[in-house]
Amino acid sequence: MISLTANTMRATKDAAEASAWPLLAILILGSFISIYNICSMNVGLPAFMRIFDSDLATVQWLMTGFTLTTGVITPVAGYLGDRYSNKNLFLFSIASLLISSILCAAAWNIYSLILFRMLQGLFCGLIQPVTLTIIFQVIPAAKRTMAISLWSASTILGPALAPTISGWLMEHNWHWMFLVLIPVCLFTLFMGWRIIPYYRSNAARRMDSLGLAYAVIGSLALLFFLGKVHDWGWTSWRSACLLAFGIGALFLFIRHELRIKEPLLQLRLFRNRIFTASISVSAVLIVALYSGIYFIPLYLQEIHGMSPFHVGLLLLLPSLTLGAATLLSGYWYDRIGPLRLVLAGASLVVLASWKFSFLELDTSHGYVALWMAVRYIGIGLSLTPAMNAGMRAVPAEFYSHASALINWLRQIFGALALGLFTSIFYARMDSHTATLQQSTESESVQWIHSTAYTLSIDDAFLFAAAFAVVGLPLALLLRRGLTSSS
Repeated sequence: MISLTANTMRATKDAAEASAWPLLAILILGSFISIYNICSMNVGLPAFMRIFDSDLATVQWLMTGFTLTTGVITPVAGYLGDRYSNKNLFLFSIASLLISSILCAAAWNIYSLILFRMLQGLFCGLIQPVTLTIIFQVIPAAKRTMAISLWSASTILGPALAPTISGWLMEHNWHWMFLVLIPVCLFTLFMGWRIIPYYRSNAARRMDSLGLAYAVIGSLALLFFLGKVHDWGWTSWRSACLLAFGIGALFLFIRHELRIKEPLLQLRLFRNRIFTASISVSAVLIVALYSGIYFIPLYLQEIHGMSPFHVGLLLLLPSLTLGAATLLSGYWYDRIGPLRLVLAGASLVVLASWKFSFLELDTSHGYVALWMAVRYIGIGLSLTPAMNAGMRAVPAEFYSHASALINWLRQIFGALALGLFTSIFYARMDSHTATLQQSTESESVQWIHSTAYTLSIDDAFLFAAAFAVVGLPLALLLRRGLTSSS
């Protein structure tokens, strides 16, 4: 009887491990669809400025608005997954993403495209946390580290392939950059319906509407502040009021979440040192990451006159190094631990960001590709281990909360980073233009514009490098957390 039980358990375990890989493949495909839609716009901003006769401050909302709605919906992912099952939530998100992509292709002006992109962001914001939750619920623990690395590497295929694919499509017909993944969405829907197991929490939860309202209002206020601070000025009463309003709303959100029994996000997870260190390091790395994916395509197209397709080709190899570094971090994670990986990766991000603060009008393409590769290797070595350490540190019943919280903060910090870097860029652009006009009156208007543009990007990267330095001491908290929990 004991032998039969052991054999049954072993057969069950073998079956679970065998079915884990097809399941992981579908989750990876869904994650890739989400990340592709996030990164496909990176090389398209200058093109859409010409297509719709708009300026950068408006067109950047194709990324900022998308990132914001992604962050706004992410806190609800844990509640929706517990109530309707993560399988149903995954299938609903893929189907809705398919429809919203068709709407983007049908946009008639820049404002309708921004609106439909924000709708896209809602469903992309659900896919990332729900796929991560399913991995921790279903994949056997022995294979979970490699599964997380493969899942993370799939998110790298987006930055690697999206700029090249969307850049090529932009040169022929921009509508197809939104329609290209429709067959992939249909295949993912069918296979997800067949393969993903139905898992639903037995705990009945009520929707924390007040907490969601606080989170949305606070996030919107802070993002709007960063988008308008250049026009209003940092010391204007409107900037001060909007900043105070946003911070106040987020303070009320935190107080509310800590007081109720069924919070929208389980902020008590921050009592766990490893989880707190994981969130902190991830936020810093996300801010540093967004500066690169935002400004480098702009620099290559505006200063070097490259087409979106050629920008995608130039950045293809550096993006693939991100995937390789992510897989290596999964291989090394159990051997050397997250601390060394995060420290090494964050150091490379600091170095590469600092090197990008020396861009000139004639900087070679090889220089750009080299230091983008270094930046991506740093992100790949550090971001996934930091997230994995945080997820491992929480009890199984809080996987959905932890996943939603991690992805929410990553998206919110990404949106805030875009708004902040845009404000810094415009402020420095005005300053450099005025200085160059006074000191070089004999130069052409185009030379002054291009030089000021490049110097402003240099300043933004210098700020990104300084911000990334903060990630180094924060990474040391991982060691403290591991020591205290061991």
